[in-house]
Amino acid sequence: MPAQPPYDRLFELFAPGEGERVLAAGTARVLRRGEVLFREGEPANALYLVESGRVKLVQDSAEGRQVILRYLAPGDAFAAVALFERATYPVTAQATERTRVRAWSREALPGLVREHPRFEANLLRIVSAHTREALSRVRELSTEPVAQRLARTLLRLGDQVGRPQDDGSLLIERITQQEVAEVAGASLFTVSRTLADWQGLGIVETGRGRYRIKDAARLAGLAEGS
Repeated sequence: MPAQPPYDRLFELFAPGEGERVLAAGTARVLRRGEVLFREGEPANALYLVESGRVKLVQDSAEGRQVILRYLAPGDAFAAVALFERATYPVTAQATERTRVRAWSREALPGLVREHPRFEANLLRIVSAHTREALSRVRELSTEPVAQRLARTLLRLGDQVGRPQDDGSLLIERITQQEVAEVAGASLFTVSRTLADWQGLGIVETGRGRYRIKDAARLAGLAEGS
């Protein structure tokens, strides 16, 4: 098994060695860049954990376009809806690069939950956090100006897939401005113009598919409407 990323959220309060036993009960799968793991509306047959690489969760809008809901990095569990009978996936999961996931089939989950009670509790806590984030995004899209939404988007992306740098900045990579615009619910032109303004102010630094958050405190202030 490859070196493991931190699974603090999934295995919180587990006894020593318990997390390793849960991992061993799953099956590893490697996805190519762009490969779809499952599609919205399909039967929820498995729970997944990102072990390496990155996955994006998208949903089809009423107009037929895809809306990016979340990026998942190593250590992130998803598709916990598989815990429930006759559930379907509410989103489509697609690898954005070569990615390794661990899967637990729906049939195996009841036994794992019985043997490891914290497993289910942690999964439900993760689901609750994702649900709260989704509801917050709906409110933001309805009530907040673009600049505020963009600031929140960058902060969320930093939390989800950002890498802390030695100079104290936070680096987000391999996400296009079009994808950032989709997450923020804004036009590409407005996002590009706003990022250029913020770069001039020393808040962020942008490049091709790269965003360095240089002043997180000021960006957080923008996210709160300051």
